[in-house]
Amino acid sequence: MRIKNTFAVFILPLLFILPGCGSGEDDFGLPDDDVSYEEIAELLEEFPDDRKGVRGSCNTIDDQSACVDYIGSFWTEEQMKLNCGSAGVWSKNTCPYSEIGGCQAGGGTITEIIVWSYTSGGQPMPLEAVPYASGACNATIAAKWVLPDDLLGEQ
Repeated sequence: MRIKNTFAVFILPLLFILPGCGSGEDDFGLPDDDVSYEEIAELLEEFPDDRKGVRGSCNTIDDQSACVDYIGSFWTEEQMKLNCGSAGVWSKNTCPYSEIGGCQAGGGTITEIIVWSYTSGGQPMPLEAVPYASGACNATIAAKWVLPDDLLGEQ
């Protein structure tokens, strides 16, 4: 009887614990190794493409005082329309000029976008809030606050 109790108390729990030990995978079957930002950036590098510049936009200025310019080669017309959805007005044109700037995410990658902010529209950004918005953008990995004039030399 004593052997049965020992098996139930000590050995049986090990059958549930040991399969995950040393497997090199987490509970979801994914590798334990951290993937570096450099590896992700390499995967997202812009493919050679002569079509630089904005591929389309999603204008939500009336409701959210923002507009998204889709730049990377990932953004096909179908992808842009799906991303914009019913939240805004999709267009093949660029967003209207923004004097206060916007947050460029994924610059130089296939998924690059710029979310422009505006002092007009449904939720206007006060000029006093621009330093906070740019600081939050710059604190995000793979993003930076840009002004339209900053981008003129990149095209």
